[in-house]
Amino acid sequence: GCNIGPYNMAQLVDNISYEQIKRVTDWQLTEEAQRSALAQIVNALLNLDITQVWGEGKTSSSDGQRFSYRQKVLHRTYSHKLNDFAIEFYSFVADNYAPFYSTPIECTDRDAAYVLDGLLYNESDLALEEHYTDTHGYTEINFAAFAMLGRRFAPRIRSLHKQRIYRIDTDRDYKSLAALVNPRDRIIHPNWIIDQWDRMGHFYASLESGHATASTALKRLVSFSGKNHFYRANRELGRVFKTEHILRYMSDPLLRQRNRRGLLKGEQIHALARDVGFGKRGRITARDLQEQKNSSSCLTLIMACIIYWQAMEIKRVINECDPDAAGVDVSLLEHTSPIEWDNIILYGEYVLNRELIQL
Repeated sequence: GCNIGPYNMAQLVDNISYEQIKRVTDWQLTEEAQRSALAQIVNALLNLDITQVWGEGKTSSSDGQRFSYRQKVLHRTYSHKLNDFAIEFYSFVADNYAPFYSTPIECTDRDAAYVLDGLLYNESDLALEEHYTDTHGYTEINFAAFAMLGRRFAPRIRSLHKQRIYRIDTDRDYKSLAALVNPRDRIIHPNWIIDQWDRMGHFYASLESGHATASTALKRLVSFSGKNHFYRANRELGRVFKTEHILRYMSDPLLRQRNRRGLLKGEQIHALARDVGFGKRGRITARDLQEQKNSSSCLTLIMACIIYWQAMEIKRVINECDPDAAGVDVSLLEHTSPIEWDNIILYGEYVLNRELIQL
């Protein structure tokens, strides 16, 4: 997670050989074990009373973070933003500051296809109802997917004034919105949705049950053209919810505030990740997909541990002190954040007590 590598880690720890660390890395750091460990920490955060001040675990946000990547790899992509080859870790964080999922993707891939992966395949007890992304996580298909899965999709769309909104009733007078919805290409066709409704239900049920990975299926679906009837039905349904979201976003300041606050929590997670993954100057050297998943999952696991420890410390201070006598307004806690690491030694000595290790 700190990007140190097994060889350097063996030099930093007493009485633990490189072969032992390498064996643990190869055989114990499985994807299932890491997801299970992260779920336990996220559930512990969810059960802390102090985290209810920041959120109930019902909303979340996701965003990608790019890291420099080694050049001597067959599958590599170039990032013009970093002016270097790069890989992207796409991470998810709940409103109570719990990072509950992450996955590595190519930096040239659009984030939108991976938005559902974190919501469907995390193993925590979070009952997520609303999700925020930036423009890279938005497509009209995602609006349809979230609606079919019983969740709300609330992206922050760039250049909102240039987006199209649509109408269903052709004979209705839309008054001040007439100039926006009157063109012929702004009409929703409900019959296209009705014809494919059963197939859509089967498709999204298979994604939720894990028979098909959401990112793989959605990337394939988005690649179709309007001539494909199934794609066309999903697009029409997505346009309905997209229009509703745009109108709500423009008229509801509380929605804009929740959206902005959720995305800022993701930015705080990225700042912490930069400092935690300090090894090799922040350059990811994992060659294959499994090693990249290990780097991403372990980084998220370490950050979740830091956030949990900070939340426990905040709770301890409040319980041991008398806020009223000290003149401290406890209601201001909602404006604080457990994503702080100035009091944590990230580059300290690694001490492993062999008596506490369970095999």
